[in-house]
Amino acid sequence: MIKKDKYLSDRGGIAKIIDVSCMICRKKLFTYQKDGPGWLKRCYLNRILDFHKISNFNDLKSMPNLTCSCGEIIGTPMKHKDGRFAFRLIRGKFKRTINKKLK
Repeated sequence: MIKKDKYLSDRGGIAKIIDVSCMICRKKLFTYQKDGPGWLKRCYLNRILDFHKISNFNDLKSMPNLTCSCGEIIGTPMKHKDGRFAFRLIRGKFKRTINKKLK
C-alpha cells in the first residue's frame, strides 16, 4: 500500500506513515504517507491511504472541507501548483501520530 515514486530520494528518502485525528474528539480521520522532512501542512489526496470519503475530484468546487464527525473543520481544499488536489490543514485542529518510518 506504500506509494513510491522516483522523487522519494529528492524529498529526503524517508516515508512516514502518520495517523491524523481530530484534536477535539480524538477520532482518527485517516492514515497519511508523508515523504520527507517538515511539518504536515497539507495532505495530497493520492497519499491518503484509508479515507473512505475520497473520490476523484475534477475541480476544486466539488471538493468539500475536511471535517470530523463532531463538526470541527480540519482542512480546506486546495489545488497545488503542480495540479494535485490536497487539503490544507489548519494548525491546532488535528493531532498526528507517527506509526512507522520506511526507507
